[in-house]
Amino acid sequence: MSNVMMINYKMIIAIIYLVVTITSFYPIMYQLMIIIRKNRNIHEDKANSNNPRIEGRVFLVIPAKSEPLDLVEASMKRLASLQSGFNVIYILDNYDNSTLNLIRTLGNKYGFRVIHREKPSGYKGGALNHVIKRIEMGDDDYMLVLDIDSVISREAINELIKHVNLANAVVPHWIASNKDDSLLARGQWIGYLLFFKILKALNDSIGWVPILGSGSLVNIGALRRVGYWPEDVLEDVELGVRFFVNDLRVTYADNALINVEVPVNYGGFLRQQLRWSFGVGRVTRKYFWQVLRKRHGVTVMLYLGQYFAYVLQLISILMLAVMDMAGISIPPWALIVLLVTVVPSLLMYLYSLLRLDKDFGGNPRRDIFAINSANLAFMMALPRIAIANLMGLLNIGRIEWIPTPKGSRKWVRESLNLIPEYLMTMLIIAAFILSIMHLDLVNILITLPYLAGYVRGLWRILNGTL
Repeated sequence: MSNVMMINYKMIIAIIYLVVTITSFYPIMYQLMIIIRKNRNIHEDKANSNNPRIEGRVFLVIPAKSEPLDLVEASMKRLASLQSGFNVIYILDNYDNSTLNLIRTLGNKYGFRVIHREKPSGYKGGALNHVIKRIEMGDDDYMLVLDIDSVISREAINELIKHVNLANAVVPHWIASNKDDSLLARGQWIGYLLFFKILKALNDSIGWVPILGSGSLVNIGALRRVGYWPEDVLEDVELGVRFFVNDLRVTYADNALINVEVPVNYGGFLRQQLRWSFGVGRVTRKYFWQVLRKRHGVTVMLYLGQYFAYVLQLISILMLAVMDMAGISIPPWALIVLLVTVVPSLLMYLYSLLRLDKDFGGNPRRDIFAINSANLAFMMALPRIAIANLMGLLNIGRIEWIPTPKGSRKWVRESLNLIPEYLMTMLIIAAFILSIMHLDLVNILITLPYLAGYVRGLWRILNGTL
C-alpha cells in the first residue's frame, strides 16, 4: 500500500512538472501560431499612398532623461537634416543648469524647442503629457515619439502618415542599427526580425499591435479619449492596451523603418528586460478583465502574458533541481512527452530565426552563436525577470525607470550584483551532481542543457563577452 502511495506521489509530481514545463514554452508556440494563422481573418486595410496628408500638425517629441550631451547633439543634427516642416520638441529631465543651457543653445541653432521639467514625475509618459498640455496640442494633431538614439528618415515618416486614415496610432518597424557591436546585439537584431514578422501577422489577423515607445505616430484626440499617456514604467504597451479596450485602432506600417540601438552587454540587457517584465506585469494586472471582454481579447492577453512564461520556467527549473536532489526520478514517458511537444517547436523557432537571418543578409552558420548569446542572456536573467513580472502582477514594490544605456554609455560595464546568477548556477551544478549520484538517467539528460547554459552564461558574464 505504501509503495502504491509513493508511486502515485511521484507520478503527481512528474505530471505537475511536465505541465509547468510545457506551458512555460507557450510564447514560442504562440508566436509560431500567430505566423501560421495570419492568412485567416486578414484585415484588408489600404493605406493612402497618394499624397499622404494630416489635417493637423505633426510634433516630433524626443524625451531625454540624463542622456549624454553628445547623444542629444547627434539627435538634433539628424532631425535637422530631414529639412521638414515638423515641430521638433525635446523634453528634458534630470539635467543641471550648465548642460541644460548648452542643449538650449543647440536647440536655438537648429530651430527646435527645448522644454525642461523642474520636478519630473510620471516617468516617460509624464514627460509626454507635459508637452501636450504645455504646447496645447489640438485633437487633429499627431505626436511622433522618438528615443534619443533613434534614426528616422523622411520616407519613414511619410510611410507612417500613409496609415493615419486606418488607425489612431501607427507603429513602425524597428531595425537594430548597432547589430555588429557584439554577439548579444546581433542576436537581438535577429530576434527583431522575427518579432516584427509576428507583429505584421498580428496586425493582419486581429487588426491590432502594441504601441512601441519610439517611432509610433499617435493622434492627440485619441490620447485625450483614453486619458493621455499612462504615467507608468511601460507607457507604450499600456497605451496600446488602452486603445484596444476603447476600440481605437493601432496599425503597423512594415515599411516605416526606424533604426534603434539595442543593449550590447548583459548589464544593459538586464536593465531593459527588468523594466519590460515589471511593466507588462502591471499592465496585465490592470487590464486583464477589460481585455478579455473584447473580441480577440484572448490573443492580446496571451501576447501580454509572454513574460509570465519566465515565472513558469523558473518554477520548472526549481522543481527539476528539487527532484534531482531528493532522488525523485522523472519517468521516461515524461521525457518522451517533452521531446514530442517542446523540441519540434524549438527547432521550428530556430529555423525561423535562421531563415530570416539568411533572408536579410546574415550568415546562419556564424549567427547561430549570436542567437545563443541572446538565449544565454535570457537564461541568466531568468530569476530576476520572473520576480519582476510577479512584482508587477501582484503590485508589489517598484522598479526604478532608468533609460537603457545608449551612445558611449552603452559600452560602460557597470558592476552588477551577480548573486542571483551565482545562486542559480550553483543550484543547477548541485542538482546535476546529485542526479548522477542517484543514477537518474532521465533527470541527468534533462538537467544537462541547463547545466551547460548556466555555467557558460556565468563564465561569459564574468569574462566580459556577454
